[in-house]
Amino acid sequence: TSVDGSPWFSIREGLDMLRQKGHEVVVVVPEVSLNIKTSENFVIKRYPVPFTQEDMDNAVKTLFDIIFEGGSFLERFFKRLENMKIISDFMFSSCEHLLQNKALIRYLEESKF
Repeated sequence: TSVDGSPWFSIREGLDMLRQKGHEVVVVVPEVSLNIKTSENFVIKRYPVPFTQEDMDNAVKTLFDIIFEGGSFLERFFKRLENMKIISDFMFSSCEHLLQNKALIRYLEESKF
């Protein structure tokens, strides 16, 4: 769940290689995702989360906007800290909803994920 973002780009190449060697690759991802898109090289299993793509996009945009805002270092630091808390809450919620998704967990167990 927490692989979205820049780590995804590194992992993606490995997934493509696994697929080329004949492995079935399944990627479990929340409905709201920054970078994980469909591909012919892997199957995506999505699960619902209690926030929207717009919520996530706004939080990430705000995080980067703070870098270029005026104000003292401390003001920007605390704004960024507050925004990172929001993003962390999204990630925690994503993990929580994955573990509570009984149908998806059952699918993963049955497919020996």
